[in-house]
Amino acid sequence: MRKLIGVMAALAATAGLLTTGSPASAAPGPDYTQVPDLSGYTAVDPDPYFSLDYNDNGRTFFVTPGGRVCAIGSGYAYVGCNGRPGGAPRDAVGVAISGGQEGPYWVPRDTTYSTAPEGWFEPPLLGVGQSITVAGSTCAVSPVSVTCVGGPRAFTVAQSWFKFVYPAGDKYHDNNINPRYLPPDQR
Repeated sequence: MRKLIGVMAALAATAGLLTTGSPASAAPGPDYTQVPDLSGYTAVDPDPYFSLDYNDNGRTFFVTPGGRVCAIGSGYAYVGCNGRPGGAPRDAVGVAISGGQEGPYWVPRDTTYSTAPEGWFEPPLLGVGQSITVAGSTCAVSPVSVTCVGGPRAFTVAQSWFKFVYPAGDKYHDNNINPRYLPPDQR
């Protein structure tokens, strides 16, 4: 009888482990392939954000309420923002998507890439709840972050975290932060 009770206890413990610790019951991780829907933001007229300065090469710029400067290129799905959120590499000074084909990538220090105007143009503020769309790129500002979508790729950067989105199976991007550092709505 004691042997039967021992076997039953072992089976119950094993069943408990299988049901509570199995991958099927674990919470799903973040979706790094789903481009964020920015349709809930109020679209602005992009014309005032377009730099007429020759040195800026036809780019559109904006600044966020938190002081982050972002640039949208004149070609399809070129977009980038400055700054180094928590979890980014030490030498990162910004993030960029190149033509919807590569990225998001960290922009390293000591590079020629810049998200700031190079001439006299002063980027206007893109306020909280607003979005801007130019040449296949859309950026939107929330109270805590800026999200930019370029083709099938996107990035969201905040002060203390970031999230990159790219096509499934893609190898042309930098790595994401550990999901435990993401806010609950981004996991």
